[in-house]
Amino acid sequence: MPNHHCFPDRGFLRRGLLNPRDLLVDLREAIEGEFLPPGACLARFREKHPPPWKPLRLPPGNVSCHHVIITPSRMLLEGPIAVQSNRVIRHYHNHDPSLVERFLRVAFCDEDRLAYRWDRDVDVEWFLQRCVGRVLRDGLEVAGCSFQFLAYSTSSLREHTVWFVSPFHDPEEGFVDAEIIRANLGDFSQLLRTPSKYAARIAQAFTSTDPSVKLSRGQWEEQPDLGPHTDGVGTISKELADMIWKEKCRASGHLKKNRVEPSAYQFRFLGYKGVVVVDSQLEGIKMRLRPSQCKFPTHDVEEAGFEIARSFDFPTPTHLNRPVIMILEDRGVKTEAFINLQDAVKARIYLSKTSLENFKCLLKEHSLGSKFHLPFILEQLYMLGLDFKDNNEKRAIRNTFFERLLRYSMSHSLRQVKFKARIPVPRSYQLVGVADEGQAYIQEGANPDDVFTLKEGRIFACVQGPTDEYPIFLKGTCVISRSPVMHPGDVQRVFAVGEPPADKKCFFRGLKNVVVLPLLVRVRSLASGLAGGDLDGDTYDVYYDNPALLPTIQKDAAEYPPGEIWTLDEDRGDATIEDICHFIVEYIHSDVMGLLADRHLLIADQSKDGVFDNQCLKLAKLYSKAVDYAKNGTPVDISKDFPKPLIEYKPDWKKQEVTGAREHDYYESDRALGHLFRKIDPHEVDEPLEDLSNISLEETAPLEDMISRTIAPLIQNIFNVGIEASGAESAKTKGLYMHYVGEMRYVCTTHTLLDTPDVRLAEEEVVLGTILAKSTQPRLRSDRTNRMTVHAEALVRDVRAQMAPTGDQPTLEEYRDGLRNAWEMWGWAQHHRQDEFIESFSLITLGVILDCLQQLGALPNV
Repeated sequence: MPNHHCFPDRGFLRRGLLNPRDLLVDLREAIEGEFLPPGACLARFREKHPPPWKPLRLPPGNVSCHHVIITPSRMLLEGPIAVQSNRVIRHYHNHDPSLVERFLRVAFCDEDRLAYRWDRDVDVEWFLQRCVGRVLRDGLEVAGCSFQFLAYSTSSLREHTVWFVSPFHDPEEGFVDAEIIRANLGDFSQLLRTPSKYAARIAQAFTSTDPSVKLSRGQWEEQPDLGPHTDGVGTISKELADMIWKEKCRASGHLKKNRVEPSAYQFRFLGYKGVVVVDSQLEGIKMRLRPSQCKFPTHDVEEAGFEIARSFDFPTPTHLNRPVIMILEDRGVKTEAFINLQDAVKARIYLSKTSLENFKCLLKEHSLGSKFHLPFILEQLYMLGLDFKDNNEKRAIRNTFFERLLRYSMSHSLRQVKFKARIPVPRSYQLVGVADEGQAYIQEGANPDDVFTLKEGRIFACVQGPTDEYPIFLKGTCVISRSPVMHPGDVQRVFAVGEPPADKKCFFRGLKNVVVLPLLVRVRSLASGLAGGDLDGDTYDVYYDNPALLPTIQKDAAEYPPGEIWTLDEDRGDATIEDICHFIVEYIHSDVMGLLADRHLLIADQSKDGVFDNQCLKLAKLYSKAVDYAKNGTPVDISKDFPKPLIEYKPDWKKQEVTGAREHDYYESDRALGHLFRKIDPHEVDEPLEDLSNISLEETAPLEDMISRTIAPLIQNIFNVGIEASGAESAKTKGLYMHYVGEMRYVCTTHTLLDTPDVRLAEEEVVLGTILAKSTQPRLRSDRTNRMTVHAEALVRDVRAQMAPTGDQPTLEEYRDGLRNAWEMWGWAQHHRQDEFIESFSLITLGVILDCLQQLGALPNV
């Protein structure tokens, strides 16, 4: 069966649009009678009975990719699934979009779809060589098409996922296979003695990125590093930053127009990687990169695309977690400080039931619902005088879907707090680190007395969110860390300097949503002292205005010598792709970071010395080596002398969210984590989801609900006449709705934690961007949630684009047309309230209506 038939037919089966009876009974006669190959028969069947929706239209930077899961006994096919693209796939997609089908994402896992785990009693390496190494070396065949190993990205290697490609004919380049693709990426000749570093540099081209502007050769240059303190960071001019942001907004359909323009971007560009930050002193279109950012050379390139791995356009809220809590407690922070923070967040979770405003705050605090614009919708409805209950100023919204979304949000938030100790910290932020370039000004001739620079132990941070009228300058003593923390010195006290003086030249004046780190230090950079960080995209947690979290016990940062790099023997030739395949197997076998982190917390809980215990310090050192394993190729050997727990029992906070734990296997921990865990009863986590079917409100006639009655007068004022949302049948509306339903069925069946036909995600889970099914594997849940949110975001963008204007600068008339379209679709949806996924479809139309009203100046100012 051809490749492009095989994957969609499995999708048809999962969506319920094709079933085994169709294949074995209804289509069997056609297959056997005409002796047609199954793929040809199914293709003819789909031509006669096409699906009632159009394919999902993806935004720039996304592609539909086929996935293959290799287990010891099976090969599972999934997709196509919307994923963020990379440089290589975009290159060939631009030549011919159908060539995307030649690329596969291949994941290696156990039969239960969980990651392979280290086991001292099993010869795992031999097992993996047979199950994984054989596929990497020999390739695989899918639907009669042969695929060969291509490469991986750094993040996908951690997920035990790689890229495969099937050789193809490119309309511009001719025959293309894996070897040709790798050879065209750049000059790796200096890396051929170190297979892991060679593979890591190839991985740069496979990082998930969004395309952006193109730069000609005279628009970028190299500048010298300022010692080790600028490792990974360069600069760009304000004009170039404006161009990049404009293109980002255009590609996203202006969804980011209300965000703060970023001061920094994480990027990929030719053989360069890292971060660029705006330098107001640069003029024109200019990018200045550093030698530390060049990972491999490229030759004779006159024009190249700037690729965005991440744009830092808002300050990310910071959360405590188990390792940070354990270290802060042993550094002198009292247990009551953590309990007070948890009690406060627990109170906010329950207070979310009292108003739409509190519900919106809960969503923002826990990063829920943004893909469907739910926080924006709640904010606008609240400003229009709606709320959960009637009061003197507000009218009750009476919407069962919002009630269910509230319950799911509460359950998700309580689960995160109880089982992960993921506690939001007010007035604290996760910010990307950049360097203070003031010394560069001085080296270029500026008077040192006229330049304001950061001294040792000082930082600068200025934050501004989308709804903040003015920026907030952080000033005072803060705590700064970088996850993952293991060593007691991975958390440090620093002083935020606030707004820089107006009478001096200052590099970081005007920078927002970044943390600027000092260059004037005696020994090592601040970034390096925070769990071995650098400035190539690492983010740092800054706990501000929380004096109870300030450590009272000083501890210097850990100092670990650079790890040994795996280098081929002198009598060996240069590294080959077989060496890289061997390294992948070794990496899966020696991927013990999770085991090290888990053992570290366990011993810290049991020892009277906590994280200062010698065994914990040893584990921190091993963990540092394990983090660098993907680059230097030297594994951590834990088969001998691996620190053991002091007792065989586990602390109670280690209990999983799944039921069935034997109580006598656990002890009651007296550490802060134990007190926090017991402060939330397990029943509280599931209580919001109980009796969901009993949520019932008074039924109203179509368009007589409170939302419709509130919005209708605003729309009438826009058009100066009554505009009817009658709910009459519309081919356009019904077609768009059927398109949405088809994709939502796919989302709900594809991204579950269990691969069984009867398990589907709830509509509310997709809207919020969470999966509430219980699981003992956080990596699996995180991977599936990320895939689901990318897919859902692409779907929402596609649906919105068919309702509302998406041009470069939509006119007021285009917004009026979008408002008219969305209002008609809202009316149609109100007449079909019992239809599948109609509530989330209505939510999208409501978001478009409110967005158009806002652009037309018809909504109250927030």
